[in-house]
Amino acid sequence: MAALIGCESDRMKDEPRAETGVSPPGVSAPSELQVEVMYRERMMLPPTATLEVTLEDTSKMDVAAEQIANKSMSPQGGPPYRITLEYKPSKLDQQGRYTVRARIENEGQLMFTSTQTYPAFGADGSYGEAANEPVQIMVERVARGAQTNDASITGTRWVLKKLGGEDAGLGAGGKAPDMTLQGAEPRVSGFAGCNTMTGRYELEGKSLSFSQIAMTRKACLEGMELEQEFAKALEATKSHAVAGNQLRLMAADGSVLAELQAE
Repeated sequence: MAALIGCESDRMKDEPRAETGVSPPGVSAPSELQVEVMYRERMMLPPTATLEVTLEDTSKMDVAAEQIANKSMSPQGGPPYRITLEYKPSKLDQQGRYTVRARIENEGQLMFTSTQTYPAFGADGSYGEAANEPVQIMVERVARGAQTNDASITGTRWVLKKLGGEDAGLGAGGKAPDMTLQGAEPRVSGFAGCNTMTGRYELEGKSLSFSQIAMTRKACLEGMELEQEFAKALEATKSHAVAGNQLRLMAADGSVLAELQAE
C-alpha cells in the first residue's frame, strides 16, 4: 500500500497543473466595464450613427480629464445600447476617481451627449470601490444650432502636441510635426519632424488608418527620433476622435497614440 501511495504521489507531481485563469506575475490583464447608454426620445438612430464611450480620470481639479480608454460602436435598434469598455488597470491609481461619458454622432454631427457625471466605480468613481455593473448613462439630445464647432478631420492642418501622453516637442528647425488629410482624395501630407511625408489614409466614421507613408531622405541633427515615433503612431492608428480643435489618434485597443491641434 505504501508503495502504491508513493507512486501516485510521484505521478501527481509530474502531471501539469490545470490552468487557473490567473495572469502570470507582472502581467496586467485588461479589465472590463459594462456600459448601458439610453435616451428619452422616442426615435431610432440613423444607420450611420456612432456611439462612443470613454473612461476618464477626473481626479484633478481645474485640469482637463485624462482619457484612459475609449470604444466606439454602431448602435442597432433602440436603446439601451450595451457596450463593453476594456481598460488597463495599470493606468489607474488606487486614489483616483474615474467617470464614464458617452456621445452619439451622425456623420460628424453631435446628436446626443452625456451631461452628468457617471462614476465608473462606487458612488463617486473611487477606484478602490467595486465597478458599477453596468454603468448606466442617460444622454441628452443636442438641439440644432447648439452643435459643437469641431474642426473638420479633412482639410485641416493638424499640429502634433503629444505622443503617448507626453509632450511631443519640436523637430528640426524648431518646427512641430504636422499633417493634413486632403479632402478631395484620400492622401495625407505634412512634416514628420525632419522630412516631409506623404501617404494614403482610409476614413470611415470613427475609423481611420494610414498606409504607404513615404518620406524624403534628409538627415537632421534634431527631430529624427521624433519623426520615427510619429511614424509609428500613424502606422498603429485605427480610429480617431475630434473635439473642438483637438484630434486624437487611437490604437485598436482605444489607447491614445497621439494628440494634435488644428491650426
